[in-house]
Amino acid sequence: MKNNSKELIGNKLMMNIPLSGRLGGVLKRFTFLLASGLFLAGCGLQGEPKLDAADLRFAAFYGDYLSRSGISPKEGEAPTPALTSAGLDTLYARHGMDQKTFDAKLRVYSQDPQRWRKVLEQVRKNLSRGR
Repeated sequence: MKNNSKELIGNKLMMNIPLSGRLGGVLKRFTFLLASGLFLAGCGLQGEPKLDAADLRFAAFYGDYLSRSGISPKEGEAPTPALTSAGLDTLYARHGMDQKTFDAKLRVYSQDPQRWRKVLEQVRKNLSRGR
């Protein structure tokens, strides 16, 4: 009987709260949950960066740099001689870059490790295709 009386008291208390007050509380919680869900979904969508033309140009330059600077792209190949300053200038010109642009891109990549990872994946693709 005590259990039933507590339920009755609880129901009576709920009856005293106006319906709009109960809905308002539920609506506030629903709005908070909805906003939190949308925020988290938005953060998840931003996780995978897309490479733009400048990133692809940098990846092509960096792949060429690696293949010409004594690092062999394929196992068993003999490394090429070290890249000279003139050779580096030629690479910059071939890819429409200069030292300033290169340094600026490195600063961007140091702030965005996911983008840097995508650039390195592109470099690997370029090297495996023999670019």
